[in-house]
Amino acid sequence: MFSFFEAFTASPILYSVIGAAAGIIWGAIPGLSMTMGIALLATFSYSMSIFDAAAFLMGVYTGATFGGAVSAVLINIPGTPDSVPIQLAGYPLTKRGRGGEAIATAIFASFVGNWVGILILALTAPLLIMFALEFGAWEQFLLALCGILLAGSISGEGDSAIKGWISGWIGLAISMVGLEPILGYPRLVFDVPNLRGGVDFIAALIGLFGIAEVMRMAGQKNPRVSRMVIGRCWPRFDLLRKYAGAALRSSGLGTVIGVIPGGGSPMANFLSYELGQRISGKDFSKGSIEGVVCTGTSDNASIGGSLLPALALGIPSSAAVAVFMAALAYHGVVVGPSVELSQPGFLSYLYGTLIVANFAMYVLAFLLLKPIMKMLALPPSVLMPMVAMLCMVGAYSVQLSVFDMWIALAFGLFGYVMSRSGFPLAPMVFAMILGKLADENLRKAVIIFKDDALLSVFSRPVGLVIIAVIVLIVGFGLKRSLDTRAGRKSRTRIAG
Repeated sequence: MFSFFEAFTASPILYSVIGAAAGIIWGAIPGLSMTMGIALLATFSYSMSIFDAAAFLMGVYTGATFGGAVSAVLINIPGTPDSVPIQLAGYPLTKRGRGGEAIATAIFASFVGNWVGILILALTAPLLIMFALEFGAWEQFLLALCGILLAGSISGEGDSAIKGWISGWIGLAISMVGLEPILGYPRLVFDVPNLRGGVDFIAALIGLFGIAEVMRMAGQKNPRVSRMVIGRCWPRFDLLRKYAGAALRSSGLGTVIGVIPGGGSPMANFLSYELGQRISGKDFSKGSIEGVVCTGTSDNASIGGSLLPALALGIPSSAAVAVFMAALAYHGVVVGPSVELSQPGFLSYLYGTLIVANFAMYVLAFLLLKPIMKMLALPPSVLMPMVAMLCMVGAYSVQLSVFDMWIALAFGLFGYVMSRSGFPLAPMVFAMILGKLADENLRKAVIIFKDDALLSVFSRPVGLVIIAVIVLIVGFGLKRSLDTRAGRKSRTRIAG
Protein backbone atom coordinates (compact mmCIF):
# COMPACT_ATOMS: atom_id res chain seq x y z
CA MET A 1 0.00 0.00 0.00
CA PHE A 2 1.33 3.42 -0.97
CA SER A 3 1.28 6.41 1.34
CA PHE A 4 2.76 9.89 1.46
CA PHE A 5 4.98 9.09 4.45
CA GLU A 6 6.42 5.99 2.80
CA ALA A 7 8.48 8.35 0.64
CA PHE A 8 10.37 9.53 3.74
CA THR A 9 11.65 6.09 4.78
CA ALA A 10 15.29 5.07 4.40
CA SER A 11 15.20 3.14 1.11
CA PRO A 12 13.22 5.66 -1.03
CA ILE A 13 15.34 8.52 0.35
CA LEU A 14 18.54 6.67 -0.56
CA TYR A 15 17.38 5.96 -4.11
CA SER A 16 16.09 9.51 -4.50
CA VAL A 17 19.53 10.85 -3.53
CA ILE A 18 21.25 8.48 -5.96
CA GLY A 19 18.84 9.46 -8.72
CA ALA A 20 19.27 13.20 -8.06
CA ALA A 21 23.06 12.88 -8.11
CA ALA A 22 22.98 10.92 -11.38
CA GLY A 23 20.53 13.42 -12.89
CA ILE A 24 22.60 16.48 -11.94
CA ILE A 25 25.80 14.97 -13.34
CA TRP A 26 24.07 13.82 -16.52
CA GLY A 27 22.32 17.12 -17.10
CA ALA A 28 25.54 19.08 -16.58
CA ILE A 29 27.38 17.24 -19.38
CA PRO A 30 26.94 19.17 -22.65
CA GLY A 31 25.12 17.22 -25.34
CA LEU A 32 23.43 14.73 -23.02
CA SER A 33 19.74 15.61 -22.99
CA MET A 34 17.45 15.06 -20.03
CA THR A 35 15.26 12.69 -22.04
CA MET A 36 18.29 10.65 -23.02
CA GLY A 37 19.41 10.52 -19.37
CA ILE A 38 16.02 9.40 -18.05
CA ALA A 39 15.68 6.80 -20.82
CA LEU A 40 19.09 5.34 -20.04
CA LEU A 41 18.99 5.62 -16.26
CA ALA A 42 15.45 4.22 -16.17
CA THR A 43 16.89 0.83 -17.11
CA PHE A 44 18.60 0.70 -13.70
CA SER A 45 15.21 1.00 -11.99
CA TYR A 46 13.83 -2.25 -13.44
CA SER A 47 15.45 -4.38 -10.74
CA MET A 48 14.10 -2.13 -7.95
CA SER A 49 10.77 -2.28 -6.15
CA ILE A 50 8.14 0.16 -7.36
CA PHE A 51 8.72 2.28 -4.22
CA ASP A 52 12.44 2.64 -4.89
CA ALA A 53 12.00 2.93 -8.65
CA ALA A 54 9.54 5.85 -8.37
CA ALA A 55 11.85 7.64 -5.92
CA PHE A 56 14.88 7.03 -8.15
CA LEU A 57 13.11 8.28 -11.28
CA MET A 58 11.83 11.40 -9.53
CA GLY A 59 15.37 12.08 -8.34
CA VAL A 60 16.75 11.70 -11.86
CA TYR A 61 14.05 13.93 -13.35
CA THR A 62 14.54 16.69 -10.76
CA GLY A 63 18.34 16.54 -10.88
CA ALA A 64 18.60 16.45 -14.68
CA THR A 65 16.21 19.40 -15.03
CA PHE A 66 18.57 21.54 -12.97
CA GLY A 67 21.87 19.99 -14.10
CA GLY A 68 22.10 21.78 -17.43
CA ALA A 69 22.36 25.12 -15.63
CA VAL A 70 25.79 24.25 -14.21
CA SER A 71 27.67 24.10 -17.50
CA ALA A 72 25.50 26.88 -18.97
CA VAL A 73 26.36 29.40 -16.25
CA LEU A 74 29.98 28.42 -15.58
CA ILE A 75 31.49 27.48 -18.98
CA ASN A 76 28.95 28.96 -21.43
CA ILE A 77 27.90 25.54 -22.78
CA PRO A 78 24.26 24.65 -22.01
CA GLY A 79 24.02 21.06 -20.80
CA THR A 80 20.45 20.83 -22.10
CA PRO A 81 18.34 22.98 -24.49
CA ASP A 82 16.35 24.14 -21.45
CA SER A 83 19.48 25.88 -20.14
CA VAL A 84 20.03 28.37 -22.98
CA PRO A 85 18.13 31.26 -21.29
CA ILE A 86 19.97 30.81 -17.98
CA GLN A 87 23.21 30.71 -19.96
CA LEU A 88 22.41 34.11 -21.49
CA ALA A 89 21.72 35.64 -18.08
CA GLY A 90 24.30 33.77 -16.00
CA TYR A 91 27.52 33.39 -17.98
CA PRO A 92 28.25 37.15 -18.23
CA LEU A 93 28.22 37.16 -14.42
CA THR A 94 30.79 34.34 -14.42
CA LYS A 95 33.06 36.39 -16.69
CA ARG A 96 32.89 39.16 -14.10
CA GLY A 97 33.94 36.79 -11.31
CA ARG A 98 30.41 36.27 -9.94
CA GLY A 99 29.94 32.72 -11.23
CA GLY A 100 29.60 31.27 -7.72
CA GLU A 101 26.88 33.76 -6.87
CA ALA A 102 25.09 33.05 -10.16
CA ILE A 103 25.12 29.26 -9.88
CA ALA A 104 24.14 29.39 -6.18
CA THR A 105 21.21 31.62 -7.12
CA ALA A 106 20.25 29.14 -9.86
CA ILE A 107 20.28 26.29 -7.32
CA PHE A 108 18.07 28.18 -4.88
CA ALA A 109 15.76 29.37 -7.67
CA SER A 110 15.32 25.78 -8.88
CA PHE A 111 14.52 24.73 -5.32
CA VAL A 112 11.83 27.43 -5.00
CA GLY A 113 10.37 26.73 -8.44
CA ASN A 114 10.06 23.05 -7.68
CA TRP A 115 8.03 23.81 -4.54
CA VAL A 116 5.54 25.87 -6.54
CA GLY A 117 5.20 23.09 -9.12
CA ILE A 118 4.68 20.44 -6.42
CA LEU A 119 2.02 22.55 -4.68
CA ILE A 120 0.05 23.20 -7.89
CA LEU A 121 0.35 19.53 -8.88
CA ALA A 122 -0.94 18.29 -5.51
CA LEU A 123 -3.88 20.73 -5.50
CA THR A 124 -4.91 20.34 -9.15
CA ALA A 125 -4.35 16.66 -9.99
CA PRO A 126 -7.26 15.27 -7.89
CA LEU A 127 -9.72 17.72 -9.48
CA LEU A 128 -8.51 16.90 -12.99
CA ILE A 129 -8.73 13.16 -12.27
CA MET A 130 -12.36 13.54 -11.13
CA PHE A 131 -13.11 15.28 -14.42
CA ALA A 132 -11.16 12.73 -16.47
CA LEU A 133 -13.07 9.81 -14.97
CA GLU A 134 -16.11 11.05 -16.90
CA PHE A 135 -14.28 10.50 -20.18
CA GLY A 136 -15.51 7.66 -22.37
CA ALA A 137 -13.71 5.80 -25.15
CA TRP A 138 -14.40 8.54 -27.71
CA GLU A 139 -13.04 11.27 -25.43
CA GLN A 140 -9.89 9.26 -24.65
CA PHE A 141 -9.24 8.73 -28.36
CA LEU A 142 -9.79 12.41 -29.20
CA LEU A 143 -7.64 13.54 -26.27
CA ALA A 144 -4.74 11.34 -27.41
CA LEU A 145 -5.10 12.68 -30.95
CA CYS A 146 -5.19 16.23 -29.62
CA GLY A 147 -1.99 15.66 -27.64
CA ILE A 148 -0.12 14.38 -30.70
CA LEU A 149 -1.28 17.29 -32.89
CA LEU A 150 -0.53 19.90 -30.23
CA ALA A 151 2.97 18.52 -29.67
CA GLY A 152 3.61 18.62 -33.40
CA SER A 153 2.31 22.14 -33.89
CA ILE A 154 4.46 23.78 -31.19
CA SER A 155 7.55 21.58 -31.31
CA GLY A 156 9.58 24.16 -33.21
CA GLU A 157 9.52 27.33 -35.21
CA GLY A 158 8.57 28.28 -38.73
CA ASP A 159 6.96 25.57 -40.85
CA SER A 160 7.80 22.83 -38.34
CA ALA A 161 4.10 22.38 -37.52
CA ILE A 162 3.70 20.26 -40.65
CA LYS A 163 6.99 18.48 -39.98
CA GLY A 164 5.89 17.98 -36.39
CA TRP A 165 2.66 16.33 -37.50
CA ILE A 166 4.56 14.10 -39.93
CA SER A 167 6.83 13.08 -37.05
CA GLY A 168 3.74 12.35 -34.95
CA TRP A 169 2.17 10.15 -37.64
CA ILE A 170 5.44 8.21 -37.93
CA GLY A 171 5.33 7.63 -34.17
CA LEU A 172 1.70 6.57 -34.47
CA ALA A 173 2.67 3.97 -37.09
CA ILE A 174 5.48 2.69 -34.86
CA SER A 175 3.03 2.29 -31.96
CA MET A 176 0.90 0.01 -34.16
CA VAL A 177 3.71 -2.51 -34.66
CA GLY A 178 2.93 -5.86 -33.03
CA LEU A 179 -0.20 -7.79 -32.18
CA GLU A 180 -3.47 -5.88 -32.47
CA PRO A 181 -4.85 -5.49 -28.88
CA ILE A 182 -8.38 -6.89 -29.40
CA LEU A 183 -8.13 -9.63 -32.04
CA GLY A 184 -4.41 -10.38 -31.70
CA TYR A 185 -3.73 -9.94 -35.44
CA PRO A 186 -0.06 -9.06 -36.26
CA ARG A 187 0.43 -5.62 -37.79
CA LEU A 188 3.53 -4.17 -39.48
CA VAL A 189 5.75 -7.02 -38.25
CA PHE A 190 7.07 -7.92 -41.74
CA ASP A 191 7.51 -11.58 -40.72
CA VAL A 192 9.99 -10.61 -37.98
CA PRO A 193 9.06 -12.68 -34.88
CA ASN A 194 10.73 -10.22 -32.48
CA LEU A 195 8.36 -7.46 -33.63
CA ARG A 196 5.22 -9.34 -32.65
CA GLY A 197 5.51 -7.86 -29.16
CA GLY A 198 5.94 -4.36 -30.59
CA VAL A 199 8.91 -1.99 -30.60
CA ASP A 200 10.39 -1.62 -27.12
CA PHE A 201 9.81 2.00 -26.09
CA ILE A 202 12.94 2.45 -23.95
CA ALA A 203 15.25 0.95 -26.58
CA ALA A 204 13.73 3.27 -29.20
CA LEU A 205 14.16 6.28 -26.90
CA ILE A 206 17.79 5.40 -26.19
CA GLY A 207 18.35 5.34 -29.93
CA LEU A 208 16.46 8.56 -30.72
CA PHE A 209 18.00 10.66 -27.96
CA GLY A 210 21.21 8.74 -27.16
CA ILE A 211 22.80 7.18 -30.22
CA ALA A 212 21.53 10.03 -32.44
CA GLU A 213 23.09 12.61 -30.09
CA VAL A 214 26.42 10.76 -30.11
CA MET A 215 26.33 10.85 -33.92
CA ARG A 216 25.59 14.56 -33.87
CA MET A 217 28.36 15.34 -31.39
CA ALA A 218 30.84 13.26 -33.41
CA GLY A 219 30.60 15.77 -36.24
CA GLN A 220 31.42 18.78 -34.06
CA LYS A 221 34.73 20.20 -32.99
CA ASN A 222 35.66 19.87 -29.34
CA PRO A 223 34.50 22.95 -27.45
CA ARG A 224 37.25 24.80 -25.63
CA VAL A 225 36.52 24.80 -21.93
CA SER A 226 37.71 27.93 -20.21
CA ARG A 227 38.51 27.78 -16.53
CA MET A 228 36.81 30.55 -14.61
CA VAL A 229 37.27 31.74 -11.06
CA ILE A 230 33.70 31.38 -9.85
CA GLY A 231 34.12 33.10 -6.50
CA ARG A 232 32.08 32.49 -3.36
CA CYS A 233 29.34 29.96 -4.04
CA TRP A 234 26.42 31.17 -1.95
CA PRO A 235 23.17 32.87 -2.95
CA ARG A 236 22.56 36.55 -2.18
CA PHE A 237 19.41 36.30 -0.07
CA ASP A 238 18.94 40.07 -0.16
CA LEU A 239 18.64 39.89 -3.95
CA LEU A 240 16.42 36.82 -3.74
CA ARG A 241 14.00 38.75 -1.52
CA LYS A 242 14.13 41.63 -3.98
CA TYR A 243 13.19 39.35 -6.88
CA ALA A 244 10.60 37.26 -5.02
CA GLY A 245 7.83 38.57 -7.29
CA ALA A 246 9.79 37.55 -10.40
CA ALA A 247 10.35 34.11 -8.88
CA LEU A 248 6.65 33.53 -8.19
CA ARG A 249 5.61 34.86 -11.61
CA SER A 250 8.11 32.64 -13.43
CA SER A 251 7.23 29.62 -11.29
CA GLY A 252 3.55 29.97 -12.16
CA LEU A 253 4.38 30.43 -15.85
CA GLY A 254 6.68 27.41 -15.81
CA THR A 255 4.01 25.21 -14.25
CA VAL A 256 1.33 26.30 -16.73
CA ILE A 257 3.59 25.89 -19.79
CA GLY A 258 4.74 22.50 -18.49
CA VAL A 259 1.18 21.19 -18.81
CA ILE A 260 1.11 21.80 -22.59
CA PRO A 261 2.25 18.79 -24.67
CA GLY A 262 5.45 19.78 -26.42
CA GLY A 263 5.89 22.86 -24.21
CA GLY A 264 7.89 21.92 -21.14
CA SER A 265 11.02 23.58 -19.82
CA PRO A 266 12.46 25.09 -23.02
CA MET A 267 9.33 27.09 -23.84
CA ALA A 268 8.74 28.01 -20.18
CA ASN A 269 12.30 29.25 -19.72
CA PHE A 270 12.37 31.38 -22.88
CA LEU A 271 8.99 32.93 -22.03
CA SER A 272 10.06 33.64 -18.44
CA TYR A 273 13.30 35.17 -19.69
CA GLU A 274 11.54 37.41 -22.22
CA LEU A 275 8.71 38.38 -19.84
CA GLY A 276 11.22 39.19 -17.11
CA GLN A 277 13.14 41.48 -19.47
CA ARG A 278 10.01 43.31 -20.55
CA ILE A 279 8.70 43.86 -17.00
CA SER A 280 12.07 44.85 -15.49
CA GLY A 281 13.28 46.87 -18.49
CA LYS A 282 16.71 45.20 -18.21
CA ASP A 283 18.84 43.42 -20.77
CA PHE A 284 19.47 40.04 -19.11
CA SER A 285 22.08 39.08 -21.71
CA LYS A 286 24.54 41.48 -20.07
CA GLY A 287 24.40 39.40 -16.90
CA SER A 288 21.53 39.53 -14.42
CA ILE A 289 20.73 37.78 -11.17
CA GLU A 290 17.05 38.53 -11.87
CA GLY A 291 17.37 36.70 -15.20
CA VAL A 292 18.88 33.71 -13.39
CA VAL A 293 15.99 33.77 -10.90
CA CYS A 294 13.36 33.93 -13.68
CA THR A 295 14.76 31.06 -15.72
CA GLY A 296 15.82 28.94 -12.73
CA THR A 297 12.40 28.98 -11.10
CA SER A 298 10.47 28.35 -14.32
CA ASP A 299 12.76 25.44 -15.22
CA ASN A 300 12.01 23.30 -12.18
CA ALA A 301 8.43 24.55 -11.74
CA SER A 302 7.67 22.94 -15.10
CA ILE A 303 8.27 19.51 -13.51
CA GLY A 304 4.99 19.70 -11.58
CA GLY A 305 3.19 21.04 -14.64
CA SER A 306 4.61 18.32 -16.90
CA LEU A 307 3.51 15.58 -14.51
CA LEU A 308 -0.04 16.91 -14.17
CA PRO A 309 -1.55 15.68 -17.48
CA ALA A 310 0.43 12.45 -17.21
CA LEU A 311 -0.85 11.56 -13.74
CA ALA A 312 -4.40 12.83 -14.26
CA LEU A 313 -5.07 11.97 -17.91
CA GLY A 314 -2.36 9.52 -18.90
CA ILE A 315 -1.12 12.06 -21.49
CA PRO A 316 2.64 12.84 -21.40
CA SER A 317 3.50 16.50 -21.91
CA SER A 318 7.16 15.86 -22.75
CA ALA A 319 9.38 13.09 -24.01
CA ALA A 320 10.97 12.82 -20.56
CA VAL A 321 7.57 12.27 -18.93
CA ALA A 322 6.75 9.66 -21.58
CA VAL A 323 9.85 7.71 -20.52
CA PHE A 324 8.85 8.10 -16.88
CA MET A 325 5.39 6.70 -17.65
CA ALA A 326 6.90 3.76 -19.56
CA ALA A 327 9.22 2.96 -16.64
CA LEU A 328 6.29 2.97 -14.19
CA ALA A 329 4.27 0.77 -16.55
CA TYR A 330 7.11 -1.76 -16.43
CA HIS A 331 6.41 -2.03 -12.69
CA GLY A 332 2.68 -2.43 -13.27
CA VAL A 333 1.66 1.16 -12.49
CA VAL A 334 -0.27 2.76 -15.37
CA VAL A 335 -0.81 6.42 -14.52
CA GLY A 336 -4.01 8.12 -15.62
CA PRO A 337 -7.54 8.70 -14.33
CA SER A 338 -7.81 5.23 -12.76
CA VAL A 339 -4.39 5.18 -11.06
CA GLU A 340 -5.89 5.78 -7.61
CA LEU A 341 -8.32 2.91 -8.14
CA SER A 342 -5.65 0.43 -9.25
CA GLN A 343 -2.85 1.75 -7.01
CA PRO A 344 -4.40 3.51 -3.97
CA GLY A 345 -2.17 6.18 -2.50
CA PHE A 346 0.32 6.21 -5.37
CA LEU A 347 -0.16 9.90 -6.17
CA SER A 348 0.43 10.88 -2.54
CA TYR A 349 3.56 8.74 -2.49
CA LEU A 350 4.77 10.41 -5.69
CA TYR A 351 4.28 13.87 -4.16
CA GLY A 352 6.45 12.74 -1.26
CA THR A 353 9.21 11.53 -3.59
CA LEU A 354 9.12 14.91 -5.35
CA ILE A 355 9.68 16.68 -2.03
CA VAL A 356 12.58 14.38 -1.13
CA ALA A 357 14.08 14.79 -4.61
CA ASN A 358 13.87 18.57 -4.32
CA PHE A 359 15.82 18.62 -1.05
CA ALA A 360 18.31 16.11 -2.46
CA MET A 361 18.83 18.26 -5.56
CA TYR A 362 19.44 21.37 -3.46
CA VAL A 363 22.09 19.79 -1.23
CA LEU A 364 23.81 17.72 -3.92
CA ALA A 365 24.01 20.64 -6.35
CA PHE A 366 26.42 22.39 -3.96
CA LEU A 367 28.34 19.22 -3.07
CA LEU A 368 28.85 18.08 -6.68
CA LEU A 369 29.83 21.45 -8.12
CA LYS A 370 33.62 20.99 -8.02
CA PRO A 371 33.62 17.35 -9.27
CA ILE A 372 31.34 18.39 -12.15
CA MET A 373 33.71 21.20 -13.10
CA LYS A 374 36.57 18.69 -13.38
CA MET A 375 34.42 16.34 -15.43
CA LEU A 376 33.42 19.14 -17.81
CA ALA A 377 37.08 19.49 -18.76
CA LEU A 378 36.87 16.10 -20.55
CA PRO A 379 36.68 16.51 -24.34
CA PRO A 380 33.67 14.97 -26.13
CA SER A 381 36.05 12.63 -27.97
CA VAL A 382 36.61 10.90 -24.63
CA LEU A 383 33.11 11.30 -23.21
CA MET A 384 30.94 10.30 -26.19
CA PRO A 385 32.35 6.76 -26.67
CA MET A 386 31.53 6.05 -23.02
CA VAL A 387 28.01 7.37 -23.55
CA ALA A 388 27.57 5.19 -26.65
CA MET A 389 28.64 2.13 -24.66
CA LEU A 390 26.18 3.00 -21.88
CA CYS A 391 23.41 3.38 -24.46
CA MET A 392 23.98 -0.10 -25.85
CA VAL A 393 24.18 -1.65 -22.37
CA GLY A 394 20.98 0.20 -21.40
CA ALA A 395 19.13 -1.01 -24.50
CA TYR A 396 20.18 -4.61 -23.84
CA SER A 397 19.35 -4.53 -20.14
CA VAL A 398 15.64 -3.70 -20.61
CA GLN A 399 14.71 -7.21 -21.77
CA LEU A 400 18.19 -8.81 -22.03
CA SER A 401 17.64 -8.77 -25.78
CA VAL A 402 20.25 -8.30 -28.50
CA PHE A 403 17.38 -7.40 -30.83
CA ASP A 404 16.71 -4.30 -28.67
CA MET A 405 20.32 -3.21 -29.28
CA TRP A 406 19.60 -3.34 -33.02
CA ILE A 407 16.38 -1.37 -32.37
CA ALA A 408 18.42 1.31 -30.55
CA LEU A 409 20.96 1.50 -33.39
CA ALA A 410 18.22 1.70 -36.05
CA PHE A 411 16.34 4.43 -34.18
CA GLY A 412 19.61 6.25 -33.54
CA LEU A 413 20.35 6.46 -37.25
CA PHE A 414 16.72 7.34 -38.00
CA GLY A 415 16.65 10.04 -35.30
CA TYR A 416 19.90 11.54 -36.60
CA VAL A 417 18.51 11.75 -40.15
CA MET A 418 15.21 13.20 -38.88
CA SER A 419 16.97 15.87 -36.84
CA ARG A 420 19.26 16.83 -39.71
CA SER A 421 16.19 17.17 -41.92
CA GLY A 422 14.45 19.49 -39.46
CA PHE A 423 11.85 17.03 -38.15
CA PRO A 424 11.30 17.31 -34.36
CA LEU A 425 11.53 14.06 -32.41
CA ALA A 426 9.23 14.94 -29.50
CA PRO A 427 5.92 14.44 -31.43
CA MET A 428 7.13 11.00 -32.50
CA VAL A 429 7.79 10.07 -28.88
CA PHE A 430 4.35 11.32 -27.76
CA ALA A 431 2.67 9.37 -30.56
CA MET A 432 4.53 6.18 -29.69
CA ILE A 433 3.04 6.16 -26.20
CA LEU A 434 -0.32 7.79 -27.04
CA GLY A 435 -0.82 5.64 -30.12
CA LYS A 436 -1.80 2.58 -28.09
CA LEU A 437 -4.27 4.68 -26.07
CA ALA A 438 -5.79 6.12 -29.26
CA ASP A 439 -5.93 2.74 -30.99
CA GLU A 440 -7.60 0.85 -28.14
CA ASN A 441 -10.16 3.55 -27.40
CA LEU A 442 -11.10 4.08 -31.05
CA ARG A 443 -11.79 0.36 -31.37
CA LYS A 444 -13.76 0.34 -28.12
CA ALA A 445 -15.88 3.29 -29.29
CA VAL A 446 -16.65 1.60 -32.61
CA ILE A 447 -17.62 -1.64 -30.81
CA ILE A 448 -19.76 0.14 -28.18
CA PHE A 449 -21.66 2.42 -30.55
CA LYS A 450 -21.63 0.08 -33.59
CA ASP A 451 -23.53 1.63 -36.49
CA ASP A 452 -23.82 5.03 -34.77
CA ALA A 453 -20.12 5.28 -33.96
CA LEU A 454 -19.46 8.48 -35.92
CA LEU A 455 -22.72 10.20 -35.02
CA SER A 456 -22.36 9.42 -31.31
CA VAL A 457 -19.28 11.61 -30.89
CA PHE A 458 -21.27 14.69 -31.95
CA SER A 459 -23.79 14.07 -29.19
CA ARG A 460 -21.14 14.18 -26.45
CA PRO A 461 -20.30 17.73 -25.21
CA VAL A 462 -16.75 16.95 -24.04
CA GLY A 463 -15.98 15.25 -27.34
CA LEU A 464 -17.25 18.28 -29.26
CA VAL A 465 -15.01 20.58 -27.22
CA ILE A 466 -11.95 18.42 -27.94
CA ILE A 467 -12.85 18.31 -31.66
CA ALA A 468 -13.06 22.12 -31.66
CA VAL A 469 -9.62 22.30 -30.03
CA ILE A 470 -8.21 19.91 -32.65
CA VAL A 471 -9.63 22.07 -35.47
CA LEU A 472 -8.07 25.19 -33.91
CA ILE A 473 -4.69 23.46 -33.50
CA VAL A 474 -4.66 22.35 -37.14
CA GLY A 475 -5.89 25.74 -38.38
CA PHE A 476 -3.30 27.77 -36.46
CA GLY A 477 -0.54 25.34 -37.37
CA LEU A 478 -1.32 25.55 -41.08
CA LYS A 479 -1.65 29.35 -40.97
CA ARG A 480 1.71 29.73 -39.24
CA SER A 481 3.39 27.40 -41.72
CA LEU A 482 1.92 29.21 -44.74
CA ASP A 483 2.81 32.65 -43.33
CA THR A 484 6.38 31.53 -42.67
CA ARG A 485 6.81 30.13 -46.17
CA ALA A 486 5.30 33.26 -47.73
CA GLY A 487 7.68 35.45 -45.73
CA ARG A 488 10.63 33.29 -46.74
CA LYS A 489 9.74 33.57 -50.45
CA SER A 490 9.31 37.34 -50.08
CA ARG A 491 12.77 37.70 -48.50
CA THR A 492 14.26 35.55 -51.26
CA ARG A 493 12.75 37.78 -53.98
CA ILE A 494 14.03 40.93 -52.25
CA ALA A 495 17.49 39.44 -51.84
CA GLY A 496 17.46 38.44 -55.54
